[in-house]
Amino acid sequence: MRKVIAALICAFIAVPAEANEVECLAKNIYYEARNQNFLGMYAVAEVTLNRVNDRRWPNDVCAVVEQRKIVQNQWICQFSWFCDGKSDRPKDLYNWNVCYTIAHVVMSQGWQGTVPKDTYWYHSRKVQPYWADAYHRTAVIGDHIFYTDK
Repeated sequence: MRKVIAALICAFIAVPAEANEVECLAKNIYYEARNQNFLGMYAVAEVTLNRVNDRRWPNDVCAVVEQRKIVQNQWICQFSWFCDGKSDRPKDLYNWNVCYTIAHVVMSQGWQGTVPKDTYWYHSRKVQPYWADAYHRTAVIGDHIFYTDK
């Protein structure tokens, strides 16, 4: 009986952590790719999870999404929406539900093959970040360009 109770307690403790990870991933999809098609949303989700699975980044979704450092008295974030000073509460509920569903699918089913497993970076085609030349372009999906190490 003690084993059953312990298993139930562990199951209930694990659910909020998993739900929190899905929510962090959903927010990243929402703020980075809600204007993209499903393929673009999946690609952003996979890049986030690729980072989770690489030793250079933290090993959980929320820590990867919220990763930041201070440079010259200013926060620099891995994902710009996290440091933009705006509310992180989604306003467009339709797109939020789509992003949350994609996050749940990717978290539960794993890598979907939208981008290579070693794809760790992307940016909008509207910008030209200083770091892009240091990496190898692997895909253009919607208005995002995706990169791997060279």
